[in-house]
Amino acid sequence: MAWNQFVGTTILLYALTNPVGAIPVFLAMTGRAGAVETHRIILLACAAVAVFFVGSAMFGKEILAFFNVGLNDFRIAGGLLVLVIAFEMFQAQHGKFIPRADEAKYSEVDVHGLAVTPFAFPLLVGPAELSIMITLSNDNPGWLGKAFLASAAVLATALIGLTLWMAAAIERFLGRTGINVMTRVMALIIAAIAVNFIMTGIKSELPGLVNRAA
Repeated sequence: MAWNQFVGTTILLYALTNPVGAIPVFLAMTGRAGAVETHRIILLACAAVAVFFVGSAMFGKEILAFFNVGLNDFRIAGGLLVLVIAFEMFQAQHGKFIPRADEAKYSEVDVHGLAVTPFAFPLLVGPAELSIMITLSNDNPGWLGKAFLASAAVLATALIGLTLWMAAAIERFLGRTGINVMTRVMALIIAAIAVNFIMTGIKSELPGLVNRAA
């Protein structure tokens, strides 16, 4: 994996998780949590995201082999899922089902549970993000390529954590309108990448159809 691919993968993972778009949800969820609890939620959520990403990167080929699924089939399915995520981001519907932290009297364990589910999964990382990581893992079969992919995932997770750490300041600076604009810009990038995944899978699965169309 070249450095431009490393940077591109990091940006892709960051855009897919869309932590900027999740800021209003995060602030609502931690509205009455203390500073220490909020920091714990961020650390736990980022740890969960890193585990999901790195696990998919290191064992992507084995996961596909276990379920007897072809790479191009998975590439097309993942592209379709990412396209759905992009449409949801365009409509500003990202994570609307997350409850507030003060809707019930959560214990410390419950707060930690919220950090993993539903915030880390499926709000930040869902089937679409995991499918992209598994596909990228199969595109980089060597251990060096997987190490670069895992490093990109860890860097993206660190950027996600930094975004959540500065969530209140970012919302004050951008406002809801600015956050929605940034979310739609990232959605456009994600949609283009999703179309590329789908077309690559179709070209590999149906080369005759593509050649005839050309």
